[in-house]
Amino acid sequence: MKILGEKIRHYRKLRGISQSELADGICTQATVSLIEKKDKIPSMEILVRICERLGITMNLVIVNDDSQIYSIISDIKKSFYQDDFDGISDKLGKLKNINVNNKQEIKLIHFFNGLIEYVTSKNYDKAIFDFNRAMNVNIANVDMYDILIDVFTAKAYINKKSVDEARVYYNQAKDLIKSSLDKIGDENYHDSILIYDNMADLSLKLDDNEKAMDYANEGIFIARREQTLFKLDEMYCYLADAGTREGQKTDEDYIKAYVISSISENKPVFEKLKSKVKDMHLNIF
Repeated sequence: MKILGEKIRHYRKLRGISQSELADGICTQATVSLIEKKDKIPSMEILVRICERLGITMNLVIVNDDSQIYSIISDIKKSFYQDDFDGISDKLGKLKNINVNNKQEIKLIHFFNGLIEYVTSKNYDKAIFDFNRAMNVNIANVDMYDILIDVFTAKAYINKKSVDEARVYYNQAKDLIKSSLDKIGDENYHDSILIYDNMADLSLKLDDNEKAMDYANEGIFIARREQTLFKLDEMYCYLADAGTREGQKTDEDYIKAYVISSISENKPVFEKLKSKVKDMHLNIF
């Protein structure tokens, strides 16, 4: 069980009473302060009396562990969509002292731990270890994270210069996409775009240029259909990179990636393409 200290503070302020007035005859002012600032759980008797004084029910200020875990993991997913890896790391820290029993949530925690090791710490051995722990969680239904676990495991092996191992997980990811992406895509278009975006990137890393173009085009199609800029600059960039390797004319795709990265303020893509667009001698803005 977790107490939501900010809720206690909200209702206290709403009633126009001080911490001392709320505490009077129940506990100390310091206890109320700890509840509000540190989510410290007092005795059940104190909590009941505080809620009575505020005129609220306890379910407004407490959540059980399952609800708390669900909320934190939902926030982690949002951070993942935004490439906010510091946010992911911070939220994972909140789960350390909570007992997680749901297999899907255990799988996601292992995946995101591995992702932080891969992206932030660049500890590829530890990342692979965490990704394998996620793979070993036995769940019948496949979701997008099963594909991304394979994708990032492959990327970690590439960074370890173990290309043969990377191809094993790349092929697994391709097989999962063939068998399940239609179902996954129905749930959340962000998920499908994330998969195609990362698969295009991985295909490029493994010199599979045709597949990189296929995956980038699939992701671009979904993004345009949904009228979203989500990952659109990256996918146009992957499409252009793969096309260039295949000897195709790709100036238009690079320009699209450059313009979209400027609009969406995706600095890594923008900086990567700035010199390339300059070399094209085009005055875009």
